[in-house]
Amino acid sequence: MTASLAAPKALLAPVAALLVGVALLMLGNGLFLTLVPLRADLEGFGAAWIGVIGAAYSVGFVAGCYLVPPLVARVGHIRVYAAIAALGAIVPLLHLLALHPAAWVLFRIIIGLCISGLYMVIESWLNGAATRRNRGTVFSAYVAIHLAAVTAGQYLLLLDTPSSSKLFSLATILFALAVIPVCLTRAPSPPLPVKARPDLAKLWRNSQVSVVGCFTNGMANGAVWSLVPVYAKGLGLSVAGIAIFISVAIVGGAVVQYPLGRLSDRLPDRRWLIAAVCAVAAAAGAVLLAADGLPALLVYVAYFFFGAAAFSIYGFSVAHANDHADPEDFVEISAGLLVIFGVGAVAGPLIAAALMEALGSGYLFLFTGVVHGAVALWTFRRTKQRRAIAPED
Repeated sequence: MTASLAAPKALLAPVAALLVGVALLMLGNGLFLTLVPLRADLEGFGAAWIGVIGAAYSVGFVAGCYLVPPLVARVGHIRVYAAIAALGAIVPLLHLLALHPAAWVLFRIIIGLCISGLYMVIESWLNGAATRRNRGTVFSAYVAIHLAAVTAGQYLLLLDTPSSSKLFSLATILFALAVIPVCLTRAPSPPLPVKARPDLAKLWRNSQVSVVGCFTNGMANGAVWSLVPVYAKGLGLSVAGIAIFISVAIVGGAVVQYPLGRLSDRLPDRRWLIAAVCAVAAAAGAVLLAADGLPALLVYVAYFFFGAAAFSIYGFSVAHANDHADPEDFVEISAGLLVIFGVGAVAGPLIAAALMEALGSGYLFLFTGVVHGAVALWTFRRTKQRRAIAPED
């Protein structure tokens, strides 16, 4: 039986410990990302400080993509993962020890650095364990677990009030637990990287589709994560209705990951699927742009398909980039794509917010539709200009 047709258990068994670690990390991070602004509001920090605290996470995220790779080159994946997860576990408790907005800005930079570093280690490790025949499947499982765990983390907020210290302690526990399965895994670590820092020019030469896919996915998804509550409120939804609406897209993204990943491993060119999911996201965005006056069921279905398509683009872009790479370049590629995604995630909300302020909340999906439609057309064109990578034997 070929790798591409192997049972799901056989495909994922070598990276099971990593995926368990991802689930625990994202449970903690999903809880913590929402808990921080809620507690900051209770402490009376004010909207301006809360915005700065949120932006500090992105600063740390991009910084981590440059600071962590040299550590991986020096001591290896497992040690760096354990060290960064331990540092991340400390950060929630630091918020309780220093209830001052300036201190929280520093703490958010640190947690942003930790999360990007952990993403980089995990994604490069997954790429090292995967092949061209199963990389899409492995990454789709990773993205599905990521989305499901982040969503579940939001519901951990129901266990106590943000004014209590218990939720911060729970986030610390989840970060600490995430160290155990990875440190005890018998899976071999990937080769140490030859080059320790992202080389964006080299990455562009490696795969233009992956660079454009990650940057524009950061733009579109960053805008949606930041602004879709405003869009949903414009539709007249209640607070509970907004929460359900947001969950619809996340569920859509989670449930389609694995079957689409399997499909991508069977296609002769993964870029066809990248173009297809971008086209689906653009079409769903067109429905959401015209949602005012449409039946509510149609709007929810459109947002389900939007999430299914939009939350798939990053994983397939990363898999495609690593199809073109040597194993010693996996860390460099993961770090570079995370930088590109992070920059897009900063730019996207700013552009979309300006468009929404000028034209209305529905125009959030004009922005995403234009982005996704352009990438779909450009990616299809690239399939005619560069031959696909042949599957490994």
